[in-house]
Amino acid sequence: MARSIPEHEKARFRRQEQKRREDAAKSERSAKIDAILTKYEADFRDYFASRKTGSDSDMKAIIFRMKSSRPKVIAAALKHSAPFANRVEFRKALTELLKRPEIDSTTADIAASLPFDAATRKLIALDTSGNAANFPAGLIISLIGSDADSMESMLLHVSPENAAVILRRWPAGKAMNDGIIRSLLASDDMRILVPLLGAMRMNFPRSALKHRKRLQELGNHPAAAVRAWSRKLL
Repeated sequence: MARSIPEHEKARFRRQEQKRREDAAKSERSAKIDAILTKYEADFRDYFASRKTGSDSDMKAIIFRMKSSRPKVIAAALKHSAPFANRVEFRKALTELLKRPEIDSTTADIAASLPFDAATRKLIALDTSGNAANFPAGLIISLIGSDADSMESMLLHVSPENAAVILRRWPAGKAMNDGIIRSLLASDDMRILVPLLGAMRMNFPRSALKHRKRLQELGNHPAAAVRAWSRKLL
């Protein structure tokens, strides 16, 4: 006599089968969307290849697509945006794009490669600094250039690794805002402290006088590099 299957087992099999069908449908939808986006990207590329770029209508077409929620659509538009990199309308659209909570790596890489002039680069850096925690290092490096104001605007928003990236690029002989120094010195993270103390020693050693107490405390830091740099500043 065949063993009857318990109801809870039947329910489990039904759930598994339903999930399998849902996963298959999701995979099919994803494949269709990818095919559509691939064709869209090719059509957009062909459109720009068939004409001289630089017109207002071309810029508006790019800006319109930059508002998409699809990274592939955005990337397809950004790849043709170099002629407009320093136009006010494009800068504002890119700024809004870079304020999004999530920025995919392709968008960041293309944005970092655009030929901004110094003024445009600085405006974008200052206007998007509050979202710099979501920026990869390459985009940060592109936006800050060698401008101390841009660097300061991002320093308190980025990860320790990217704070180090900025601090190691600090312009020679340029002082840093004292409030930012104080905030960074309050950290115990050697990833921040080592490049900060090195930048202080090399570029604005006089600032050490205002932070003598904290530097004395850092003379007992667990990291040897932090101890060494802090003692050099005393």
